[in-house]
Amino acid sequence: MKKSIQITLALVFFGLTILNAQKLEVIEGADGKRGMKIENGQVLIPAKYDDFRMVSENMSAVKLNNQWGFVNVLNATEVIPPKYEDAGDFIEGVAAVKNGKWGFVNKTGQEIVVPKYDEVGDMVEGAARVILNGNFGFVDVTGKEIVSPKYQHVDNFYNGVASVKLNDKWGAVDGTGKEIFPPKYENVSKFQDGLIRVLQNGKHVFVDKTGKEIFVSKYPATGDFVGGFALVNAEKKFGYLDKTGKEITEIKYDFATDFSEGLAAVGIGDKYGFIDATGKEVIPVQFESLYPMDGEEKKYGFKNGKAKVWHNGRGFYVDKSGNEIK
Repeated sequence: MKKSIQITLALVFFGLTILNAQKLEVIEGADGKRGMKIENGQVLIPAKYDDFRMVSENMSAVKLNNQWGFVNVLNATEVIPPKYEDAGDFIEGVAAVKNGKWGFVNKTGQEIVVPKYDEVGDMVEGAARVILNGNFGFVDVTGKEIVSPKYQHVDNFYNGVASVKLNDKWGAVDGTGKEIFPPKYENVSKFQDGLIRVLQNGKHVFVDKTGKEIFVSKYPATGDFVGGFALVNAEKKFGYLDKTGKEITEIKYDFATDFSEGLAAVGIGDKYGFIDATGKEVIPVQFESLYPMDGEEKKYGFKNGKAKVWHNGRGFYVDKSGNEIK
């Protein structure tokens, strides 16, 4: 006889709309084996496993006799028999599996990477970090080793670029594994808005995706480009640089944020307003306070065409002309 234990969480699984906002139930067989179904009675995981994990990309890792496999919950079919000593979740169509060493399988059960690495990471933008003998590299979703394990460290891909470290210097590679520039910088940031900020001889240098150095910032405190501009700080005052390194405004603000929807919040003393891409104060510095963007804790500025401000004892939204939105 089967008994069910209700899971009170309502979960949504990507690509599995039949589960949307429906309750899940753990089902147990008389032999103590476990599975899962949804409230309409459809079985997702047959009750024949010792353990299982929640669904990722319509696949659930299942455990039997200390071995892991996978069930496709769309049809409750065991597509990969429990034969691995450990397994990760499916991400970007593949899952990490371990038998002594780590490799990857796809959703048909094909080992696209035979277990041979000491450690592996999750797929991010089509590539996963792998470690062999203390060295880092990358494999892609087809199982191809696009970067052989040769680096001291690598970061996950971000906007198609990954930072790599060798001999305590940093470089960057593209999605094919080709070095954009070799490890030669003291530090690197993430590739965003078309540029990578690197540190060379204590100075911030901006490099494009071809590896060309575009300009060197003269400011020791320089941020990444967001919305076409980079924040800089000098003697506790803020301003902005464009992608040629030109200042679009005086370095005069006591408060400043990244650009959002073409405008950036700025403050002088205890008053706040907004500037545009030319550095013009299109909404004068006049408000007593700013509210974070809707749904954000520490980001200020425009979202969906409006920003919330505090002025003359009340809070309200303004549009990009500074007019109150009723």
